[in-house]
Amino acid sequence: MDHHSLSFVMPTPTSPTRLPPLRFLRAMLAALGDEATYDVRRNPSLWLGFLLAIPIPVLTWAASAEIWLRLITLPAPVVWGALLGAAGRLSMIALERGDRLQAEVHRVADEQRATAVHLVREKDRRIVLEEERAGLVSELKLAQAIQATLLPHPIHRPNVEVIARSIPTHYIGGDYVHSQVVEDRWLYLVLLDVSGHGISAAMVVARLHGMVRRLTLTKQHPVQMLQRLNQSAQELLQHTYFFLTAVTARLDLRSGELIYASGGHPGQVLLRADGRIELLRTPNRLLGMDDDILSREEPAITTKLESGDSLVLFSDGLFEVLKDGAGEVLGEDGLYRRLKGLGGIAPSLLIGEVLQDLAEYQGSSSFEDDVSILVARYEGEANASANENKP
Repeated sequence: MDHHSLSFVMPTPTSPTRLPPLRFLRAMLAALGDEATYDVRRNPSLWLGFLLAIPIPVLTWAASAEIWLRLITLPAPVVWGALLGAAGRLSMIALERGDRLQAEVHRVADEQRATAVHLVREKDRRIVLEEERAGLVSELKLAQAIQATLLPHPIHRPNVEVIARSIPTHYIGGDYVHSQVVEDRWLYLVLLDVSGHGISAAMVVARLHGMVRRLTLTKQHPVQMLQRLNQSAQELLQHTYFFLTAVTARLDLRSGELIYASGGHPGQVLLRADGRIELLRTPNRLLGMDDDILSREEPAITTKLESGDSLVLFSDGLFEVLKDGAGEVLGEDGLYRRLKGLGGIAPSLLIGEVLQDLAEYQGSSSFEDDVSILVARYEGEANASANENKP
């Protein structure tokens, strides 16, 4: 149907069918017992029948008919008046029903016209909404492509290999991963997780990206990085309920010394080459809530990486997955169990193994929260030199 031109065929009531004799008799009897039949003002058939029947007794009396015939014809005007009144009443009822039916036909036709107009408007509105949705999806895809540029490029060096993967719940998310080698010696690793996900969280990530790069290039201590990030988060997140958790780490590629600090973030994993895992966790608090976030006892951890050890950093979306059909959450311990035994393998393979395992666990490759994982495998300065000297 062309929605700009509407036409309707007005339904008409069907012609009345002739009533069977028994039904007609019942209708007449009902009309004779109806008080409205004898309302002279509303039922002219009553007095018309009476007037038309008056000549009957007059003629019989004038013709000097038999006395019994005269007596029989005396009530003729009343009888005829009642019969024609009942017939008139039936006619009035039929007309009233016809009027009601006609009014109902017009009402239904008006409703059909109104419905058709409403449908046309809804169709036009849906077209507009679909166009707006397509535009929004296009904008989100563009934002996704832009946010993807924030993900660090893989690092392949003789002494270290770093691979990162980030999967937003929607097109864009609130996870941020950063890795950078400074002065060929210091490997900086940062992972931020803004509460919530979507556009608002992604905007916070975009604002913090520049600061993380500046802190990295100026070789800030991981604890100082947490403090500066907390100050920026407070400015960005004031008057909101948002907060963020963070991991900052600096690895000396010459000595293997790792300085690690986190704020409100789940325990991260140091995966030894032999498959053993060590949890890295500092009791610093969430970022963006108040000024004092650092623990006085242990704001940072210092440890040493040996050749073949891997540092695994991740957001909480990696273990907040539900088991397919059971609704059981994997949890941190479940993730730690899956990381055991993966030491020594290449970062890209490790990430692939973990994501594949989680997809099988929940029965889907789509996650309910933003998921990010970074793996940095340290080879050591001695091994790096040996690899470089190989023919």
